[in-house]
Amino acid sequence: MEKMIILLAIGYAVGFYVRDRRAKEALAQQAAVRQQEDERRRQYRQENDLSDPQNQLRFIDECSLKAVPPVNREAVRVLYAIDEWIKDMQPDWRFAFEVAMGGFIKTPYAPDDPRQKRAFSSYSGKRVDFLLIDRYGLPILVIEYHGTGHDLSGDADDRMAVKRLALQKAGIPLLEIPEKMARLQIMAAISEVAGAALRVKTG
Repeated sequence: MEKMIILLAIGYAVGFYVRDRRAKEALAQQAAVRQQEDERRRQYRQENDLSDPQNQLRFIDECSLKAVPPVNREAVRVLYAIDEWIKDMQPDWRFAFEVAMGGFIKTPYAPDDPRQKRAFSSYSGKRVDFLLIDRYGLPILVIEYHGTGHDLSGDADDRMAVKRLALQKAGIPLLEIPEKMARLQIMAAISEVAGAALRVKTG
């Protein structure tokens, strides 16, 4: 009986040791797998980090690129109407197209205020179709053309609402040109909105 108890105790101890060792090996294996997965994820993030100029060079090098018109065929009519209006009415003004709003609208410098960062991030990457500036480089008027290419992504109304609010808060007038508006009508609309802006500025 005593031998039986001793044998059972030994068997239990051996079984416990084996189970404990297997459990530790399984835990070690799981830890090793997790470490490998973490390393793979870290390496993936590193290899796909768009803030790294070396990755940017690699991404560009891996693809074929081609030059395309920066404004679509419809918007070219608006572009030349703006150009003609400036030559006739304000020859010392200039204009640019597809301008990122972060380039001409800033939030007050407040590095510790997250609201300013959130506001800037909300509009800075959005582009306006045309930006008119005066002889001092100050923004005078933004022109948006709502042609057939205006809502290709399906969120044009939301993006436009953000642009309107940012421009309004910055005090920059906005002229929205509907599809197929005639050249003379475009020029008349520019005169009306730009004239009002100048009156406010000089008044």
